[in-house]
Amino acid sequence: MVEIPHNPLEGDKPELNLSLQSNSEEQISIVIVHKDRPEYLNICLQSIAVTSVNNNYEIIVVDNGSGQDSQDFLDEIKDEVTVVKNEKNLFWAEAANKGVEKTDKDSKYIVFMHCDVVITNPAWLDLLVNVSESSDSGLVGLELQSYYLQSQKVDFIQEWCMLVTRECWDKCGPFEEKLPQIGAPFVFTIDAQTKGFKPQVMKNIIAHHYRIFSLDINEYERLIEKAMVAIPEVMRKRQSASV
Repeated sequence: MVEIPHNPLEGDKPELNLSLQSNSEEQISIVIVHKDRPEYLNICLQSIAVTSVNNNYEIIVVDNGSGQDSQDFLDEIKDEVTVVKNEKNLFWAEAANKGVEKTDKDSKYIVFMHCDVVITNPAWLDLLVNVSESSDSGLVGLELQSYYLQSQKVDFIQEWCMLVTRECWDKCGPFEEKLPQIGAPFVFTIDAQTKGFKPQVMKNIIAHHYRIFSLDINEYERLIEKAMVAIPEVMRKRQSASV
């Protein structure tokens, strides 16, 4: 039997008000997973450049075997960001893990993003960092999703824009690659809660997510079926390893 921990995301969401001069001095690595959406990736990168008051960051774009149009765009930006090119679609979990491997090891924070996210708040990085610091949280996101495990509803942080401290990543990462597209953020959130990293969801609106669906529907259904079988198995193994 898998023991379900207390829901980590109950209660009010934290909200902070910051001046634009209160930016963090800590190094931040931003990992963006991309496939065949160069027009959205372009907007995403421009929004980060235009709105980010905090300039102490690096960007790693991980491409999942995109076509030629995307390759041409990636070649154009390779002098401005770190580009990791996968020969095939590794989906979210493995691609994000490869992105972390390329981050500056001195980065205290890692921000994960989908390529169809546009940043709208110039203090976005500082707000994420300050929620992490003020709440003693190793995992801060913008939106919840729910998964039912043994008929119990458990909330978890969606990965389309979330901050993870390096300490949390070292103890809870990498993302579970047995759950390539669906389920890895759920397992990561539960691990973070179990290991005392206090996952938080921020109330401040800092980004817009276009939610572009790029998977073939049959492939998506296959991934859902795989996740339904794999999640309980992964949870049991992790629980046994922590005992």
